[in-house]
Amino acid sequence: MSEEERQRLRTEVAQLDQAIASLAGMPALQAPLLQQRAERAATLARLEGGASAGQISVDLPGQSGGISMGAFTSYQGPVQIGHTTSGPVINGGIWSGRDTYVAGGEQTIIHAAGTASPEPAPIVPPRPRARIADATLSVDGVHFSYGHALVIGVGRYRDRAIPTVVTTANDARAIGAVLCDQHLAAYPSDQVCVLTDAEATRAAILDALEALAQRAAGATALICFAGHGELLGDDYVLLPFDTDTRRLGETTLTSARFHDAVAKVRARAKRLVVLLNCCHAGGVGAALLHTASSDTLLQGSAPPAAFYRPLAVGSGQVVISSSRPEQKSGAVAQRNAHHTPFGAVLLDALRGAAPGDGPAVGVFELFAALRTHVPIDASHIRYQGGPLRQEPLFYAHQLDDNLPVALRPGWQGGTLSGAILNQVRRLVEQELQSERSITGHPGSANTELDARL
Repeated sequence: MSEEERQRLRTEVAQLDQAIASLAGMPALQAPLLQQRAERAATLARLEGGASAGQISVDLPGQSGGISMGAFTSYQGPVQIGHTTSGPVINGGIWSGRDTYVAGGEQTIIHAAGTASPEPAPIVPPRPRARIADATLSVDGVHFSYGHALVIGVGRYRDRAIPTVVTTANDARAIGAVLCDQHLAAYPSDQVCVLTDAEATRAAILDALEALAQRAAGATALICFAGHGELLGDDYVLLPFDTDTRRLGETTLTSARFHDAVAKVRARAKRLVVLLNCCHAGGVGAALLHTASSDTLLQGSAPPAAFYRPLAVGSGQVVISSSRPEQKSGAVAQRNAHHTPFGAVLLDALRGAAPGDGPAVGVFELFAALRTHVPIDASHIRYQGGPLRQEPLFYAHQLDDNLPVALRPGWQGGTLSGAILNQVRRLVEQELQSERSITGHPGSANTELDARL
């Protein structure tokens, strides 16, 4: 392994340390970051020859910290080298050298050589979900009955001058599959439309938005777009499959045309959530794949406020963008190279990684997962001499309910705790005030959000 790779891991561990510290008082959001830190720290420890006994310090039982190997892996609770621990774990859990989460079970923590004890357990599907009794979520107790989705992913274009980014279409196909999976998001399959690559022409997208408006009356409408977005003069446009770079004004989805189509959905649906995963500034290994080239005018741009704000103009309407207007969005995730960073985290959240334990995954928990994990995943991409900065953005004209966007995998009858709801809601409130600040509407929580995230 090269020194460059080891330095990348050191940087990521330091970034995770900062993120974990910034989320003090939010244990539900800290827990998955602690797992990611353990993964990277354990890998780094193995590459650098493990840990010596002189690097280990032990805190008292019940205190956070536990064992710390220099800048590497940290553990919580009473731990001894080569020994096992059992019983309840204080302050979140114990992490082994291969990120094995222990909550009450007996587990060998680490060998004296500094390597992990057991191999990680294989991924198992979620437990069957308990029957949903909430009639606002499900009519039959099994499906997210009121969920209607249009998922669009364009990775390949008819015009060869437009860069290919296959991960965007992969995102759309996988999101569609998760939404329709009865054990996961549990949308009725006939209420989910997926358009990828050649299917996602300008006419087909507009027709699908019209159909969504018709079928989502009084329900939840979810619109996902993953593909290139571009500033065209004073306008922002989305690029469908049949975009012609010689006639961009005629062949793209202009903001006016997209806004009109979404307004019809908004007028009939009770709730609207729009996910925009645009720009895709790259990400192959540690290199950046630029969208600009000598034979195209395309530069790759994230949606500006003038594009996303008109999409959410009233109660029950939310827009989440994969990055802020001044940023780029990565094309290849570190956690899964088949997807974008935004898409990979979104998929994990819908598969059960979103914080909380209520019967549905709400838009607040979904954004908390995205805002917490996407910046860390995208930072492995090099851009303008440093890590790519990609921070998902949340926008709502007014903040009200925690809109349900899917059923929760493996739900066993719990409810969303007040503590978690308060944490994720506060995160969203800070994000909204920060959004107003960065777009010219100062908000008092901008400093607090910067410090926390």
